Amino acid sequence: FRSLKETEPEMVETTVFDLKREPKNKFDKKAIAIHFKKEKIGYIPKEKNEVIANLMDAGKKFSAKLKSKQWEGNWLKLDVEVYLND
Repeated sequence: FRSLKETEPEMVETTVFDLKREPKNKFDKKAIAIHFKKEKIGYIPKEKNEVIANLMDAGKKFSAKLKSKQWEGNWLKLDVEVYLND
């Protein structure tokens, strides 16, 4: 497992992240994890995940593309666009 500090330089504007549902997440039943190189690096915000989670539960596949990133203290804030993989 590598830290975000180690992997963050590899995240460029064209980076595509895998999105994976976590229906058993105890904090959010609609949780969608963001993965980079097979490692979970964060989540789609709870206030923005319901529609995408419902579509994923119905079998649709999504990915996210990096638009921008910024360190806020120890947190790496990613601005991503979510795409339906058709």
